[in-house]
Amino acid sequence: MFKSKWTLFYGVILFADLILIAFHAGIFRYATKPLLMIILAIYFLGSKAPMPRLSKILLVAALFFSFGGDVLLLLPDKYFLPGLGSFLLAHILYMLFFLKIRYSNFPIPLCKYPLVFLHAAVLIVFILFLLPYLGSLTVPVIVYALAVSLVVQCVLHAFRFREQPAGWYCMIGSVLFLISDGIIAVEKFYHPLPQGGLLVMFTYGLAQLGLVYGSIQYYRDIAAGYDWQPSRSSQMLY
Repeated sequence: MFKSKWTLFYGVILFADLILIAFHAGIFRYATKPLLMIILAIYFLGSKAPMPRLSKILLVAALFFSFGGDVLLLLPDKYFLPGLGSFLLAHILYMLFFLKIRYSNFPIPLCKYPLVFLHAAVLIVFILFLLPYLGSLTVPVIVYALAVSLVVQCVLHAFRFREQPAGWYCMIGSVLFLISDGIIAVEKFYHPLPQGGLLVMFTYGLAQLGLVYGSIQYYRDIAAGYDWQPSRSSQMLY
């Protein structure tokens, strides 16, 4: 698990970035934060995961737009909306990536309706809570919140988790991404949180690592013959 030199390097750079946040040395984060997505992309491409070409393109593109969002959100507040847009594109690409997994993962995982409704209820409450404070950014924030939430749902419905444990890394990653963005929204539009910057970066860093590592491991498991082309009798169970 996470034995690659690139994941170790990723952890070191993430830790360094957290230290810089703790000591309010924001200027030096231009040398740490943008590195994270570059390292993950190198790790992914170097892993030679047996993944369909389109899936590889989607994942690399998601990391590219995440990189763009990371850079833009380091800049003054006037770049917040472009940064949000870059991350929105990253989430759309993650959605497409995990939808591709779902519809090639036979038997296709069942819809988890109780979790869908629970998630929708939490999202609605959160948006209603923030709504009075959003001002002119109401529509962009709501659209972005829907996109982040849809990534969670796409991951939730991409895997049969009992048979495909690699999916848990992606699931945890998507939820941490949601939490990270939720903290950003609370801090920007409502009230700063104690050590909010640390919480945002810690959850975000682990989120991206979980999404990439879980995806690599899932396709490696498939290539190794785990859960590959189940029998008709097992398909009837799902």
